[in-house]
Amino acid sequence: MRNTLNTGQTFDNQTMPLKGVMYALGAVMIWTGFILVSKAGALAALAIPDMIMVRFGTAFTLFSPFIWRYRKTIFQWRMGVLGAIGGLAYALSVFNGFAHAPATHAALLLPGLMPIMIAVFAYFVAGERHSKSSWIGIIISSLGIAALLIETLTSDNRYWQGDISFVVACVFWGGFTVLLRRWQFAPWHATLGIIAVTTVLFTPIYILFMPHRLLDVPLEMVGLQAFYQGVMATTIQMVFYGRAVHLIGATKMGGLMALVPVFASVIAVPLFGEQWTLGLTVALTLILTGTCVSNVPLKNWRLLARRKTVCSA
Repeated sequence: MRNTLNTGQTFDNQTMPLKGVMYALGAVMIWTGFILVSKAGALAALAIPDMIMVRFGTAFTLFSPFIWRYRKTIFQWRMGVLGAIGGLAYALSVFNGFAHAPATHAALLLPGLMPIMIAVFAYFVAGERHSKSSWIGIIISSLGIAALLIETLTSDNRYWQGDISFVVACVFWGGFTVLLRRWQFAPWHATLGIIAVTTVLFTPIYILFMPHRLLDVPLEMVGLQAFYQGVMATTIQMVFYGRAVHLIGATKMGGLMALVPVFASVIAVPLFGEQWTLGLTVALTLILTGTCVSNVPLKNWRLLARRKTVCSA
């Protein structure tokens, strides 16, 4: 779409499909809640295996008729790869992060680093070519991530294991997102596939070898985790995310995920009594700046600057 400015020049705003943006914003809001609910579960002493089992076991139970119906699409090697990466590997990493780091760190590292990993995987695996502004934005956001990690390692190294786990989770999610777009699975099929593959892989290990703490946690907390993790985060969010990736692309979807730090970090500080530090401020500022730069082409910034100059004159 091209809009005409008062300067007589045209402005290419590269408008994303409205439906894709709505799906993306829905995924952003659910992901924000996922960070807060997951941290609440970790504070309630739910073990990492419990949270994973509640997340995928609930979803598997609810959607087992659909999993059976689409079993020929779901149970194939490509879906197995997606489930192992975007389901089990991501869940193990991210819940380990919640167990060892504050929610504010998750709010910045997860959505802040995901666009970077998605863009890198999209470039090398899917052959997507990014504009100069996208790479500049990635560099700026990376500086924000580095600022937070440096603060963690130098001033309060209690959280390093959690922060590194969030980084690893972003690597897994970046690979999953690009493979999802490359293999063109329908979002609903991909969601069911991740639920089925993860549950089938993890359930025997959980029953035979993992610690269980579900009985030590209030029933209300277990119910909250089951609803949000098993329905909202695993199912609805995945459908929204998959639709957005197909409609606006993996890179733009990753860029919009950087809205999550604003919502999640502002809520997490008063909700969990976490401390706001200089590193968090620097990281949030650079990540949001990088997101803006990545999603608006450089020529548009130049045209806006010219328009402002003309209006001022």
